[in-house]
Amino acid sequence: MIGRSVATLLLLVSWHSVDAQVAVPIPYGGETTNSAAILAQSANISCLAWQPVGACLWLTCTPLGCSLDVSVKIRHYTPDAVVTAYHVTGESPWLETRAYAPPNALAEDGGTNSEGGTVVNETALRFKNVDVIGSPGALWIQALSQTGYFCDITTQPLRPYFLSTLDPGWRNPLIETPWTLRHFLRYVRTGLIGLSTWGPVYPRTGFVHQGHDYKAGAVTVQRAADIVTRNRQPHVYFPMLASRPRQGQWPPGEVIEGDASTHFWQQLIPAAEASECRVFADVSDQASAAFDPFTTRLSPNTGYAFNLWRPYRCCERRGSVLIFHFGD
Repeated sequence: MIGRSVATLLLLVSWHSVDAQVAVPIPYGGETTNSAAILAQSANISCLAWQPVGACLWLTCTPLGCSLDVSVKIRHYTPDAVVTAYHVTGESPWLETRAYAPPNALAEDGGTNSEGGTVVNETALRFKNVDVIGSPGALWIQALSQTGYFCDITTQPLRPYFLSTLDPGWRNPLIETPWTLRHFLRYVRTGLIGLSTWGPVYPRTGFVHQGHDYKAGAVTVQRAADIVTRNRQPHVYFPMLASRPRQGQWPPGEVIEGDASTHFWQQLIPAAEASECRVFADVSDQASAAFDPFTTRLSPNTGYAFNLWRPYRCCERRGSVLIFHFGD
């Protein structure tokens, strides 16, 4: 037990060393990235947020009698998926995945209304293709789960969960009409109701009335995350949900915009702020047109990539049956 704890501590120390390095932007010009860069950026202690939160009581019975054992309940976030948003079909900023979503009969083109510019015209109609693909960063968690102090994950690195080029609903808002009417108050917004909004969550399409390109990208990746973390949605996708969690595992559920208890976003492209995890919208945009607090988040080629971090809770299995647990 002591040896495994020491091994875990060494892994965490080495992770923290990597984290100190990846706070520096990865040198890909802020326009494209690759799996190696994403793996490095995902080694982030602040986004991981590992902590013990309770305990589990296990029961084991044999012909010789029954015994009880206790294990620590822990919680941490995991980079489950990379969500990319970009306006030119087939030109994802994640280079290795461009072959996943080439132009086709459903998705021949997409783009940005040039009338709006990049920042100030809030009436511009923008369009983003969005892909949700298992993050290479999950490999860190898969390796650490062997220690017993990290949870099993529900996603597979490099597996596509949503490709907007294959989903008719991403380009046709009428498909979601009943859902839009039901959820018309859900917005990606700054602060409470009445303050600045970046865009509605519904209809979950690639079209956004938003003159600021970063905000348009944020709204569309939030919409895609909303789709893939729910079952039975009117879209073509694979749910990022555990079908049958085993005892002592509490995987993440639905992502809710603005709720840090359900997810974090880590911006990978541009890489200027890859060391931070946040929810949309986290910075007030009430400043004058002469000052834009999101300048460092704007992509020069209107392509964005984000790690989607989701919370996991688990206990190391110490018996046949979990009979009690406590903690968040």
